[in-house]
Amino acid sequence: MLQARGRFAVVFFVFGFLLNSGKVAYSQDQSITSSTSIPISMDHPTAIPRLCGERWPVPYIQRARLSTVEAEHWEKLCAELRFDGNAIASRWHADVREKQVEDPVAEELKAMGERGMIILHAREEVVEILQGQNRCSAWFGQAESDRVRKFESLRYAIDETGPQYILKIQSADGGWHYEQPYIAGSMENATAGSTITINGRGAFFQLNSGVRIVPINGGPGGLSTSQLLHIDVYVGGTLRAQVVALLHEYSHAVGLLPVDGGSFAGLELSTQNTQTVLRHCRAQVEAVGKHKGIVLHPGVQ
Repeated sequence: MLQARGRFAVVFFVFGFLLNSGKVAYSQDQSITSSTSIPISMDHPTAIPRLCGERWPVPYIQRARLSTVEAEHWEKLCAELRFDGNAIASRWHADVREKQVEDPVAEELKAMGERGMIILHAREEVVEILQGQNRCSAWFGQAESDRVRKFESLRYAIDETGPQYILKIQSADGGWHYEQPYIAGSMENATAGSTITINGRGAFFQLNSGVRIVPINGGPGGLSTSQLLHIDVYVGGTLRAQVVALLHEYSHAVGLLPVDGGSFAGLELSTQNTQTVLRHCRAQVEAVGKHKGIVLHPGVQ
């Protein structure tokens, strides 16, 4: 509907301009035909101009014999009219093309269903952060001048078979440490359009997870009471945790963070990398949802 009105407005404007030009032409023609004072001589050859081409012939103008200067005036007027009309039409077509360009990543996420919409919501929050004049945006700008466009180009996949349990692993000295299921993964120094893979059973979507016990001597393991998942201090499945996860992966994509994950040392490095992201972006993460009245998670503030 907006496109139809825009097109109509352009046609109406050009047509109105033609009518107004016709009125001007008519008044000038009256003065020419009613006057006998215009000299015609070989020193000033005459010309019979076409009023804006043959599509709009005006017989009373064609019957007038005008001086070359006057003919040039009409040609200039017609040229300006054609230019204005073409410029308006070009601007209109450009506006239509811009409106017709959809966000392909957003469309892909919508097609994923509920979890795709969750990713889309977090993605929109990150875009808003990157568009702002803030410390977080400036940090990403050090590595990527067009930080918003590159982030918007990234695509998403959900790992439906990723690990789902928190591992309680016994170390050689008899102590225990915990490893959460991975949250997301991306390429280091990735090109535009690369993919962020999100674990469908990790802290991006899930609030808690069961705990699998892994003894060092290979003895009987088993499952224990589930625990909350988290990303730094943010509980799993909340908007702030999701925004941190996307900022973390984007930091890898633009080369701001070293590769993490894999071994236990890699998991430690991943935690350090998240803390690096939050050192630059915590204020923006804390502000997520506050000005929009968004419920981050039932029971979670």
